[in-house]
Amino acid sequence: MSKPEGEHRLHARLQPAAGDHSEDAYRKRPGEILDRYERGGHVDKVDLLTGKVTPEGHAVPEGKRAQQAELNRAWLKAERERLQAGKGEPLVTADEDAIQRFLRTQGRFGSANETDLQAKAAAAQEYAAKLAAEYLQEAGGGRQEAGTATHASRLTPHAAATRLSFLPVSRADMAARGWEQCDFVLVTGDAYVDHPSFANAVIGRVLEWAGFKVGILSQPDYTDPEAFKALGKPRLAFLVSAGNLDSNLNAYTAHKLPRSDDPYTPGGKPGKRPVRATIVYCNMIRRAFGKVPVIVGGIEASQRRFSHYDYWDDKVRRSVLLDSNADMLVFGMGETQIVELAHRLNRGEPLSQITDVRGTAFVKKDAAFLEAPEYIERFGRPVYTLDHEELLPPIEAAGGRQQAAGGTVESKIQNPKSKIAAADRVQEHQTEGPAQVPAYRRNYAVAFKKIFDQQDPVRGRPVVQRTGKLSVIQLPPARLQSEEELDRWYDLPYTRLPHPDYEAQGGVPAWLTTQHSIVTHRGCMGSCTFCAIWMHQGRTIQSRSAESIVQEAEAITHMPSFKGYISDVGGPTANMYGNYCSVQQTLGACKDRDCLLPDPCPALRLHLDKQLDMLKRVRAVPGVKKAFIASGIRHDMLIDDKATKGQGDAYIENLAAHHTSGHLKVAPEHLSDDVLTRMRKPGLHKYEEFKKRFVEASKRVGKEQYLVAYFVSSHPGCTMDEQIRLAEYFKKNNWSPEQVQDFIPTPMTPATAMFYSGHDPETGEFVYTPTTMREKRRQRALMQFTKPEFHGRVRKALREAGRKDLIGHHEGALVKPGNEEDWDDDNPARPAGIGSGPATLKKRGNPYRGKKRR
Repeated sequence: MSKPEGEHRLHARLQPAAGDHSEDAYRKRPGEILDRYERGGHVDKVDLLTGKVTPEGHAVPEGKRAQQAELNRAWLKAERERLQAGKGEPLVTADEDAIQRFLRTQGRFGSANETDLQAKAAAAQEYAAKLAAEYLQEAGGGRQEAGTATHASRLTPHAAATRLSFLPVSRADMAARGWEQCDFVLVTGDAYVDHPSFANAVIGRVLEWAGFKVGILSQPDYTDPEAFKALGKPRLAFLVSAGNLDSNLNAYTAHKLPRSDDPYTPGGKPGKRPVRATIVYCNMIRRAFGKVPVIVGGIEASQRRFSHYDYWDDKVRRSVLLDSNADMLVFGMGETQIVELAHRLNRGEPLSQITDVRGTAFVKKDAAFLEAPEYIERFGRPVYTLDHEELLPPIEAAGGRQQAAGGTVESKIQNPKSKIAAADRVQEHQTEGPAQVPAYRRNYAVAFKKIFDQQDPVRGRPVVQRTGKLSVIQLPPARLQSEEELDRWYDLPYTRLPHPDYEAQGGVPAWLTTQHSIVTHRGCMGSCTFCAIWMHQGRTIQSRSAESIVQEAEAITHMPSFKGYISDVGGPTANMYGNYCSVQQTLGACKDRDCLLPDPCPALRLHLDKQLDMLKRVRAVPGVKKAFIASGIRHDMLIDDKATKGQGDAYIENLAAHHTSGHLKVAPEHLSDDVLTRMRKPGLHKYEEFKKRFVEASKRVGKEQYLVAYFVSSHPGCTMDEQIRLAEYFKKNNWSPEQVQDFIPTPMTPATAMFYSGHDPETGEFVYTPTTMREKRRQRALMQFTKPEFHGRVRKALREAGRKDLIGHHEGALVKPGNEEDWDDDNPARPAGIGSGPATLKKRGNPYRGKKRR
């Protein structure tokens, strides 16, 4: 946003006290800026309209707020007029003036924002409707384009109308729209479901709305380059995503056994996408088209943008940018990035020269441009994390001489006989103490900390990691999105249905559970170390308006499959809707403190009244019988009467009365304070207090309802003694938990850094971590000690831990006496194609090889 002539920018460093927003509290850090607009923040609209802050984020004394509110309203009006003036026609048919108008509205802030997109989208939709009408009229006369003689091109008018509601998936669909070529072809590992819960549908609709022609190439045959030519070569770029899940996580369980199904594939059939789909798809595109622009995105690419520990390979892999040979990576929620990239590509800028779009990463031989004064003024001084080679086992020189773990690439080149030492497989031996952790693994925690600290849209700076002679460069995350922008992305014309081609294949299972759900916000103020939300959506809550959510609820009621029940109204954490922290908006999320631990921060504004009002309006939509909250809640926030301003009990009662289907999901995760500290989760006493209040609230509204508690086994920090204590707690409370999840070290999370490095990246302390499959399976068995199939393993674990007192017929015993056993595949071979298994298994064979487990 441009500012009036001479108006000073807001410069700041982390505030000395939460909530201190006086001008004296803001000081410029040498070489950095923390301008709200350039560094990605936005001001809460409620605070603007009430005059609590200026448009620049400064606090306003109480006596001057009425006057400031008038000034803010005038500013908002002028801003809307400015945005309206920048609107133009779709760029697929626009002239150079329209392009210049778009770029002028971007200013120099490097991300698309509230601009001319709405007018572009309306014109594009009108144009598409015109093409559809012409096609339907001609289809009745037997029209068939040359070269499209497929089953899809011989559609009845009704079938054509149904298909035309979706983005094109075939040449026939393109011909129906009069397209010779797509601007973008989006290659995805998921089935094409045109629903806002599916990331590829969102990106496709956003680009369509921006005025571009987008085709969807869903689950192509990854063994055949010709399959990637189905929609032809796009005019601007290929967009590649593995899908809504990491493809390894989608294919294998925590025990590295093949999953029996894929919910994102028609009919739930596994095997339709490759493992490491991003890499495979990109390389097949190169084989098919050569040097064509390729942009990767989605959760898999986003979490693998730097060197990362790969659980399925049991080693550190380099950035996915290098293995995929992609030109650019879009990380996080990609709407603003992809729209700006699309318009700049359309203007003729080579993708290799676009190095100033927030929320992107790329590879360069020379990173010196980051040190230019104008670049530092805009993005901040770059941060250099440890090189990829410093995270690998030492180089083994000829003659057996060992070099340092941080050996340089030049040393490898000078000695061509040197080679990387045999990988130190952390899953094949249990690390008992810090002396057993080599230096290169400790380096991983250091490198992760440097990267992690810059993943904030306001205070984040560029991050550079060298790999050989190349540098992987990540710019700061995309700026925070306003309420109006989020509304726009979710108000696009989704059909909310799987593509009709899948009907004969049994539909898409993942859609069945999400078809009647509503996403209310993005981001999570929690700091769970095992969760990827921090690195993907961020800690700052970005909420939709109640009007937009109600509008989506109304659309759901018109779906043929709707029976009156909205399955979920929530987000990463349902009760964070509307939460706001002015510190996060202007200075970024605090580096040295947690938003919720040990108690909610005083600067946090929960706005439970806002969510209660939104939920009430959703329930009032005609046709809605129930609107459930199934995405889970953060229970410790609701029992803090100071943070909730006394509204916590009212919220819990409303939850019990209207939004629970008999069971409510809550995640205490563990009993031990030591383990919960490593998880960054609240103590169990807060769960017990919430449970008490929820049960009482359920009785008051005349219902018998229960909590479904989620627990995590074998998390970093969890020793066998801690797990036995948890089992004793379950026994004492007559509790047999069913919702037990084995910890899976997914890329780029703090807990994964602990798993591989053996150290907490935040504190540098050694962390005991169950890494072998035997240890992981024993800990899970102790959580579910009531199941007969686990009894032998529980007995052996208890005996080796010196707790034979828990084996017997007495009241406190976990299991009765009997045989002790461990399963034969305690160290199973890594999945085929991503690393070989231990030598012992190669000799004797894996009894479970070829078998599939859920």
